[in-house]
Amino acid sequence: MVSVDTVYQRVLALSNKEQRGYITPQEFNLLANQALMGIFEEYFHHQNQYLRNPGNSSASSDSLDYIQDKISRFHVTESLAALPKGGHLLPSSLEMYRLEQVTMNYGGTAAQQVTSKQFRNYNNGVYAARVASDNPIYLRESPPSIDEGLANITSDNFMRVFDPNLWTQNVFIEYIRMPKKVNWGYVVVNEKALYNANTATNFDLHPSEETTLVFRILELAGVVINKTGLSSYAKTESVEQSNTEKQ
Repeated sequence: MVSVDTVYQRVLALSNKEQRGYITPQEFNLLANQALMGIFEEYFHHQNQYLRNPGNSSASSDSLDYIQDKISRFHVTESLAALPKGGHLLPSSLEMYRLEQVTMNYGGTAAQQVTSKQFRNYNNGVYAARVASDNPIYLRESPPSIDEGLANITSDNFMRVFDPNLWTQNVFIEYIRMPKKVNWGYVVVNEKALYNANTATNFDLHPSEETTLVFRILELAGVVINKTGLSSYAKTESVEQSNTEKQ
């Protein structure tokens, strides 16, 4: 975690130092969540780059390990009970960033995702002989009906799994959860916003991201509230910070 209050105070200090103006709590919370999601999504971009071009140096291996360590905090393993009429309800898109794996047993063989046509062929017995407990398949689709009292089911969070035991058993999923929304909580006293830890939510990121967050928010603030000098300052500091980390 990264303290939201520490980041906000650093943002204000740097903004005031450069005489760039005041960033309100509302502006900060908006920009803080933009910065958080930007950094979070960059993890996967960097990971894919390292996996596509792994290189031979220990430095490349260490960099990949470092990125994966940052991602690991978002890994979730969860058991899903089957719905009464078949299928399983996945976490919503507000909770789940990416579905990684589906298994019939904890730690078992991963199910393969298939198309609607392929799933129908398996379900109708065309390819049934190929499906065994050690080779299950799954399909993400729109539910056939909403008469189970689950009117909010969509194709994003409804899944059918096919194996010899069919629909009635639990399945296990592994997924990357969404980062929690950050919030600098506050109360207003004498027309001044004072930090309130009881309503605050810290940055759901690796502790090493504190400085990156500060400069990313400063850069965004310069663009959004039209303080070009602030944006330029943040970009310069961010580049210097990035170069330092690489060294």
